[in-house]
Amino acid sequence: MSYLTIPQLPISRSQPILRVLSKGLQTRWISYSYKRQTQHELSLKNIFDDNILWKKLNQQNYQYNSEHSSASGYKDRILSTLSDFSKDKGNINNVGLFKNPYLTDPKGLKEFSKASLVKARELTDLMKTDLSNEGLKNYIINLDKLSDTLCRVIDLCEFIRSAHPDEKFVRAAQQCHEEMFEFMNILNTDVTLYETLKRVLVDEPIAKLLSKEETKVGRILLEDFEKSGICMTAEVRDKFISLSQDISLVGQDFINNTGIAKENYVTVTCDELEESGVPLFIVSKLQKDITSRHYKIPTYGGIPFAILRASTNENIREKIWTALHSCSDDQITRLTHLIKLRSILANLMGKSGFSEYQLDGKMAKTPQGVKKFISSLVTSTQPLAAKELQFISDMKSKIADVPPPVETSKILEMVHPWDRDYYSWIWKQEQAKNEGMLDEEPISTYFTLGSVLEGLSEIFQSTYGLHLRPEVPQIGETWSAEVRRINVVSETDGIVGVIYCDLFERAGKTQNPAHFTVCCSRQTYPKENDESIIQIGTDSNGVRYQLPIISLVCNFSKTSMSSDQNICLLQLNEIETLFHEMGHAMHSMLGRTQLQNISGTRCPTDFVELPSILMEHFARDPRVLRRIGSHYITKKTVPEELLMKHLEDNKFLQNCETFAQAKMAMLDQELHGANIIQNINTLDVVKIYQNLERQMKVLVDDKSNWCGRFGHLYGYGATYYSYLLDRAIASKVWERLFSKDPYSRTGGTQFKDKVLKWGGLRDPWACVADVLDQPLLAKGDTEAMKYFGNTHDL
Repeated sequence: MSYLTIPQLPISRSQPILRVLSKGLQTRWISYSYKRQTQHELSLKNIFDDNILWKKLNQQNYQYNSEHSSASGYKDRILSTLSDFSKDKGNINNVGLFKNPYLTDPKGLKEFSKASLVKARELTDLMKTDLSNEGLKNYIINLDKLSDTLCRVIDLCEFIRSAHPDEKFVRAAQQCHEEMFEFMNILNTDVTLYETLKRVLVDEPIAKLLSKEETKVGRILLEDFEKSGICMTAEVRDKFISLSQDISLVGQDFINNTGIAKENYVTVTCDELEESGVPLFIVSKLQKDITSRHYKIPTYGGIPFAILRASTNENIREKIWTALHSCSDDQITRLTHLIKLRSILANLMGKSGFSEYQLDGKMAKTPQGVKKFISSLVTSTQPLAAKELQFISDMKSKIADVPPPVETSKILEMVHPWDRDYYSWIWKQEQAKNEGMLDEEPISTYFTLGSVLEGLSEIFQSTYGLHLRPEVPQIGETWSAEVRRINVVSETDGIVGVIYCDLFERAGKTQNPAHFTVCCSRQTYPKENDESIIQIGTDSNGVRYQLPIISLVCNFSKTSMSSDQNICLLQLNEIETLFHEMGHAMHSMLGRTQLQNISGTRCPTDFVELPSILMEHFARDPRVLRRIGSHYITKKTVPEELLMKHLEDNKFLQNCETFAQAKMAMLDQELHGANIIQNINTLDVVKIYQNLERQMKVLVDDKSNWCGRFGHLYGYGATYYSYLLDRAIASKVWERLFSKDPYSRTGGTQFKDKVLKWGGLRDPWACVADVLDQPLLAKGDTEAMKYFGNTHDL
């Protein structure tokens, strides 16, 4: 079984009063003195493709960060290293990470967290004591400020834990995250805050003074208070806080161990392996026990996967595949504990299961709606998956000298997950040989990172009237000198946001591509001064707002061209990844609202992936790729035949991949369903997983305990279906708005006006119904879910 890696949702997992989707590190505004460079030097292509030029332009941060990463005494060494630089440029001015002046070192992060906590407490006291008409009128705005104050620390810490190379920063972030998360959970169960909010929303003289956005945010926060058991007894509220803390700690422990296999190696007899067709150069790399006549095959690195592709022995393949997908008993214990805690919390809140609890306020609304969507998708996809796997059943039948099966059920019975890589490899090699493509030049040679980003800028310019403009960061502004700062510039409003691109592989950073909204787009609060936020923008109407600040993290590798020059060449799937993450970024740029609680990607979990998945369609469109793709040396346009072949190759077993996602989404529902609390004392998560695999039939895994390696069970918790739902919606949006012209300003304007600009203010089903011109979808009922479950083109 080959599972797709789903990009992480660009949202915090925090609870109620936060309504968190990463927010900002607002402390004070720091003006930036733009380094004057020629437009040629600062082109996207050059700053990403010419590392010599980039090191020259960003010399100050290379010098600074090389010392900053040292374990101790780095400040003194920085000053020493930069002494000559300082003579020319004046005193060193470390502006702090993201221009937050606190964040010049790990100690500063703790100070920032402490200062934010003091501010949050002062704001809480103000809201509890100022019950005048003016105080009540501003109550929801103050709640929004409170949320922002907490989230800017929590979401900053989540980012640092994922991407910062300094272990001291990471440890400080973990400590600050836990402290702030605990305080936030206490606020979520504060009866006084809740009762006052309720009064503001129902007191007609006050309610009529609220803006539409204030009312929306107030209702959202009210629902979240109630979701935290605010109407329960004090004992229940305390239990909620305790359970939330435990879930966070257990979940983080679970995530930290998902990448560890149960065993470091599996043993296979020498005779079996040597007679199974595995090339000698692979066998020679294995550890051999001469006494027992066994080879030790590791469960890490590339060797086990090479053997899966090469071994003719199905027993060996099964043994290796199962080991690769298995985890330790301790990890299963962690998962079991996590599932039990969530079930208990949901039951405490009066829900039958965590899925019912979690789906409040989501597009799907109920577990029944989710299961109807998944079941509809399974029904339509299963025969397509069987058809894709028929070449394997045919090849296995030929080897066994038996008639090949033709019925769907028989095909699926014959093909196992450990067969996939082996027979696919043979089939692809034969196809390449027949087409004379074995010695073809890699498709990646036509797609440099810089040219792809320039292509993205051109798409955004054509569709939304935005373009990407690079800028050299100040000292200490980034966590690595390899990080590029890109300003997002509007035709009408100038700079509307900032994207920090940490795109190259580096030890210690998250392996999954990720989008972090470090600071959201919102209007400045009444009487808010420049000292409270990082950067301020003004739109064409003169409205002042906080610029959104985004961080994109990927792990693209570079290819060496010479001793001092290298370049990043992207495969088509990597282009798709970059487009996906930029889709999130554009949502943050264009989803500008009055309040931060509903800004940009601050919308329901099962709607937030729509803009990013829509961008994947652009990344797969031949017209776009032909426009972007030119050889990194000859500059020739990518040949159409080569491009189309690779695009077709990327569709290989795509229905099987979709079905695998459906299985994982259903597993997510089963592990968070009503049956858990009923059987909590006898809960067996592995049995649930393996039984589900047998029921769903495609590439059945009833041998491993892979559920313990499914990290998204924590991060997505009962909402893993979101990615599939948004893929189905995005497919229909693409067909309606961009299939005829991916550079359509008309299509871009419609998507911006009907989806992106609303953030979380408008009901997502209303957005979908509007952009697809399907009024009945606005109901968002189970039939609407079923409608998208029947989508074939995912």
